[in-house]
Amino acid sequence: MPITQLTPMSEIDRYTEQQLERLKQVLIRNLMYIGEAVLNRARSTNSYKDRTGNLRSSIGYVITVDGRIIHSSSFQTVKQGKDGSSKGAAYVKSLARKFPQGICLIVVAGMNYASYVSAKGLDVLDSSELLAERLVPQMLKQLGFH
Repeated sequence: MPITQLTPMSEIDRYTEQQLERLKQVLIRNLMYIGEAVLNRARSTNSYKDRTGNLRSSIGYVITVDGRIIHSSSFQTVKQGKDGSSKGAAYVKSLARKFPQGICLIVVAGMNYASYVSAKGLDVLDSSELLAERLVPQMLKQLGFH
C-alpha cells in the first residue's frame, strides 16, 4: 500500500513560511535586546572625556533585513552633540546598504575620530563589541540556530 499525500502542498508551504516568519521575528526581537545592551554599555563607559557630546551621540545601532532598516536606535543627543547624532545615523545607514542579504545588527560610533580615540586605548565600542560577541552566539544557541 503506497503512501498518499492528503495535505495540499500549498498548506505545507504556507505552514513552512509561517514558521520561518515566526523564527525571523524572534531573532529580530533578540537582536534588538542585544543592540540595546551593547548601546547602553557603549554610552555608559567613562574611559574618555566627551567634551561636546558628539562621540556618545554618534553611537547607535540598526537591525536590517535584506538591506532594509527595520529598527533603529535613537542616536540620542548627549550634551550639545546634535552633529554626532546626525553623523551616527547617516553612517549606520550607509553601512546598512553594504549588507543586502540576511538579518544584521550593525553598531556604530559615527564620528570620524572614534577610531582615533579607540586606538589610544580608550573604550569607545571595544567592551560593547566583546559583549555582542558573547551575547549573539548565546542567543543563536538558545534559538536552535547553532
